[in-house]
Amino acid sequence: MLIIVVLVNVWVMCVVATPIDAYVSLGHNVNRNYKPPNQSHVISPRLSSSSSSSSSTSSSSSFSSSFPLGRTKNPLVRDHFSIKWRKIAETRSLHPVNLTVLEINREASTHTFVIRVEIDSRAVEVYRDEEMIYQKRAHNGSTHSGMHLLALDSSSGLVMLARLFLTHQPSEYRNLAACLHSLMPGRVVVLAAVPDATVFLAQDAIDELEAVGATLIRNLAAYEAWALVSHTPSRPYTPTPPPWASGGDLKPATPDITPPKYNIEQDLTRGRTWGEAASIIRRPDAKIASPLRLSARVPKIPDVLCEWHDEAGMEKQRDFCQTYEGYARLCSCTNPITPALRYSAPMITIKEAIPVAMLTAIKPFNFYRQLINLLETPGAAQTPIVVMIDGPHTEITRLAQLFGLDVLVHRPQGEKGTTTLLNMHFRFSVHNVFNYFPDADKAIILEDDLLLSPDFLSFFQQTAWLLDADPTISCVNAFSVNSYASVAGDPTTLRRLEMYPQFGWMITRKWAQEMFEVWIPEKEGGDWDWWLSSENSLQGRHVLVPEVGRTYHAGAAGAHVTGWMQEHLFAHMIYNIDPNVKLQGLEELILDRYEAKMEHEIQHATDVGMRYDPKSLPLFPPQPGPFRIFVRSDTRSDEYGAFYILRLCLHAFSEDTREIYRGVVRFNVGGRIVYIVGCPASPYCKFRPQGIAVHVPSRALIESADRHVSWWQMRHYPPYYLQRASVRTPEKEFAMGNLLRHYFNGTVIVV
Repeated sequence: MLIIVVLVNVWVMCVVATPIDAYVSLGHNVNRNYKPPNQSHVISPRLSSSSSSSSSTSSSSSFSSSFPLGRTKNPLVRDHFSIKWRKIAETRSLHPVNLTVLEINREASTHTFVIRVEIDSRAVEVYRDEEMIYQKRAHNGSTHSGMHLLALDSSSGLVMLARLFLTHQPSEYRNLAACLHSLMPGRVVVLAAVPDATVFLAQDAIDELEAVGATLIRNLAAYEAWALVSHTPSRPYTPTPPPWASGGDLKPATPDITPPKYNIEQDLTRGRTWGEAASIIRRPDAKIASPLRLSARVPKIPDVLCEWHDEAGMEKQRDFCQTYEGYARLCSCTNPITPALRYSAPMITIKEAIPVAMLTAIKPFNFYRQLINLLETPGAAQTPIVVMIDGPHTEITRLAQLFGLDVLVHRPQGEKGTTTLLNMHFRFSVHNVFNYFPDADKAIILEDDLLLSPDFLSFFQQTAWLLDADPTISCVNAFSVNSYASVAGDPTTLRRLEMYPQFGWMITRKWAQEMFEVWIPEKEGGDWDWWLSSENSLQGRHVLVPEVGRTYHAGAAGAHVTGWMQEHLFAHMIYNIDPNVKLQGLEELILDRYEAKMEHEIQHATDVGMRYDPKSLPLFPPQPGPFRIFVRSDTRSDEYGAFYILRLCLHAFSEDTREIYRGVVRFNVGGRIVYIVGCPASPYCKFRPQGIAVHVPSRALIESADRHVSWWQMRHYPPYYLQRASVRTPEKEFAMGNLLRHYFNGTVIVV
């Protein structure tokens, strides 16, 4: 074998040639003695990688796709020919085909297929034997971002999964890691990191990428491209147990949706790599890597067959698992979940049948995660469930029907990317859940990007009677935007709020009928939930919201919640993990009793002051409270930023004063109840004693608090991201070791 390393002024390329033919693109294999079954004349796999600067393309390709780049001696040219003639003959397009190699490739094609990945600043394309099987292009002339993942059937090459993870934003790496971990062994996995894919590619995702065979990803810098073609490893699937499985801990906790870690160096079942390439930036003035092209010949191997595939009654599950990927718990050969899960959840006290409408559209991964979560929740076996899909989606439909769930499909209304799609899908679902369950008086609406507490269904069963007892309650929310450990901690408590439905909510048939008349019009811009927060929709009614949420927002890069919002706002929230919570004080949520209690507590609360320092909390005396703080607010719009500054300092929801009641915000700070009263907007300002200041923050204080909370919100970021440094030695560049670590505090370290 001949290894040629060529260094030129703008790019670096590593070419691995074999005595048979330098045209053939090869990969590398942990098991050097591996041979595909029933295949002769197999070219042993070898390492092949390529990298380039911002102005050149590095490529490796099979003969059938294009002529190789460069010049070489023509085998027909004699030594006595003139120098000029021999120079012309070096042109590769003038060379005759090597018939021996052509025959070997033709024979190999019956046992292999060629995967080609092409990446540039505007698009990524994947081909299987010259047929395009995947394409994503940037919109509006901008560069595209993120990590593309395809899983192919190992014998046919058919696409079983195709997803894009926007890893140029925070939080998405968790979904990438979970998806990689959920792949069945032996699948062909194709990964393509387009420019701007690695800034927020945290360690969990890097571990999973290396588990499927990646060797260059750890040294890939920002705005560089990378591609990998490999087979998934044969490691056993080890799902992360739900946080309440061990029992005993009644304290809320942020859920861990990332897979368990393992030692990459000790794992001998790593993915088998057939091709890997990286396009790197070399020139200091370059802003983005040049296009990348990777071609790899992949052996066809039989699909994984499990013993349960031949069992009676498992045909639909087997067919599903042989068609789609990303369902390791469902498709595992060892103890897979089965349709029996539908009626396996523990029983709870059911006072009335309250159906659940699961709303979804185009993300089967989100739907599957929530479906299993819901079916394992106590009370699920006793609860009617219907799936509402915005547009026909075969994969989601088959998955739902596999577990015996009925499906209603909405004809999408609105253009792609507009809020109209969601607005009309919610209207369709709110209306039709009561059509589908004609005897139901209440229903639960559930978006697909949520994780559920183990008492999710019990929570609604315990609160349902309040919708009948008090007409001033419009709905019950399972989610709280202030479900942070710093300002919440009691899962038994609910509050009345001037709020709208959000992230898992229970409504009545009467409310659904009323809201249909005032729902946001199809042609109107804006979001359905904000529209419902108008006084025309609220009509003086309130929403019941738990202090500690029963749902956790686990989506990212969605229609409303970007990766930035997920990481900064939702990733730090807590939700209840105790399946046996008995809600307290429900009778006191009736309007007159609630207002009487609130007035009494505010009237007799202890006044506390504020240090004008965003890092300090209110100064609590050594007593249990409750406490009160009076701040300047003419309306609930918080014109002076007084509520805002306290939300920042207390590490509550920073975007807006969403959870408010008659000009008052209530927090639970370490077990001490604090009422923040906006004056003169709130009628409870009448309890402000003379001499007690109404706090009005300065602009400088607000700006200082903004900076402080930004660091708090970023605390789960990867510690740094990589940028390509100037070239010092060819060896270091070839190893992709010329790097700069950019820490988010502004520090830069040369690696």
